[in-house]
Amino acid sequence: MENNPAGWLVLHTEGVEPKTYPLKEGKNRIGRKTSSNIPEVAVENDIYVSRNHAVIVVKKTPQLDYEYIIVDNAEVLGKPSLNGTFINGNSERIGDKPEKLKDGDTIQIGITKFVLQGAKAAVDVEDAVRLTSKLDYAQTVEVFNSGAVLRKRL
Repeated sequence: MENNPAGWLVLHTEGVEPKTYPLKEGKNRIGRKTSSNIPEVAVENDIYVSRNHAVIVVKKTPQLDYEYIIVDNAEVLGKPSLNGTFINGNSERIGDKPEKLKDGDTIQIGITKFVLQGAKAAVDVEDAVRLTSKLDYAQTVEVFNSGAVLRKRL
């Protein structure tokens, strides 16, 4: 496996400083950090995030690009997360089937939002942050345990 990241998730929540998380080939768990659970993308200060909320699987394609696939917790525990995973402000939570992501997609878990910046789009972590800073914020989907309601941008 290469030492270079296969891309980055850039924290892109209104009013929160950007933070970056490198993605590696294989499974990248997103969830709440606890003393016994340390996911690759550890979300802080969001009570709506499960310990094992979602997984992004990164695979190298035959063209030597990367493919990014997200699963809402189903791969970890066999059931979806309590509050869902949403893409690009769409109020319909992703189902239990894997969904492909593309560069610039916004992923929302709980009320925390990340933007995917793939290794082809961003040459390094600074570039990933710069590209993300140029994007508008995706609408925030308000979560209430099993339902979802669209909330206007702050």
